[in-house]
Amino acid sequence: MPEATFEARCADCKDVLTRDWYAWNNRMPPPPDDFHVTGEVRVANPGIEPLLVPKEPQGINPAILLMDLILCQRPGVWPDVLTWRTVRYDKTRPVVNYELVQVFCGGDVAADVKVEIVW
Repeated sequence: MPEATFEARCADCKDVLTRDWYAWNNRMPPPPDDFHVTGEVRVANPGIEPLLVPKEPQGINPAILLMDLILCQRPGVWPDVLTWRTVRYDKTRPVVNYELVQVFCGGDVAADVKVEIVW
C-alpha cells in the first residue's frame, strides 16, 4: 500500500494580528551562542501553523534581520475558532549580532522587535 503524503497549503499572512514579540542573542556560557525570535499570531483555526523564515534578499543593513511570517494550513478538518499560536525561530552560532528583527506579513511590517543580549 503506498504511503499517503500530505502537503500543507502555505501563504503569506494578510491583516493578521500578532503580539508578545521577543528576540534575544544568548551569549551565556558555554558556547555556542544562539539567537531566538518568538511571538504569537492569531489564526483562524488551530490547524494553521505559523512559521518564521528569513526574508530573501536580506536587505542592506546586516544588523537588521528581515523575516517573513508564513501561515501553513495542516490537512484535516479544523473548527473555525480564532486561536493564538506561538511562532519561533532559532539559530545556532549566528554570524551577525542582530540589533533588530522586522517581521513581515506580505509586504507590510507586522512587528519591529529589538534584540536583547542575554549574558
